[in-house]
Amino acid sequence: MRFFQPWFLLPAFFLLLLGGCNGFVLFSNGRLLVVVNVDPAIADPINFPNFQVQFRATGTFSFTPTFADPLPNVVWTVDRPAFSSAPDLGHASINQHGIAQCAPGFVGTVQVIATAPADPGFPVSASNQVSGIAQMTCP
Repeated sequence: MRFFQPWFLLPAFFLLLLGGCNGFVLFSNGRLLVVVNVDPAIADPINFPNFQVQFRATGTFSFTPTFADPLPNVVWTVDRPAFSSAPDLGHASINQHGIAQCAPGFVGTVQVIATAPADPGFPVSASNQVSGIAQMTCP
């Protein structure tokens, strides 16, 4: 007579637990976003038409197709990560197309952040995200 021994389920349980903590969805088709790159990496709006910088996000995935240009479903933010409760400092703005501009009178550097879903089969969220960062220097 064989008894059910649940110990063999422990590795799967711990993978599920750790997967949730890292923000990755365990049950996906296996293709996950690994890296988000933002281009240009450093920008000065003085060198762009109307003092507006067009940023572009590209992505590298774990399985083919491994490269996406442009990366779809990007959430663009300035100086704070997507889904952050941090206040918007108002130093610059960026629209959903990645066009950024400095706030009038602000002098300094801001971070431009592109956030996309780690598992492209699900929407971007606080638990399903990968981000890339660029800098914009405001005159």
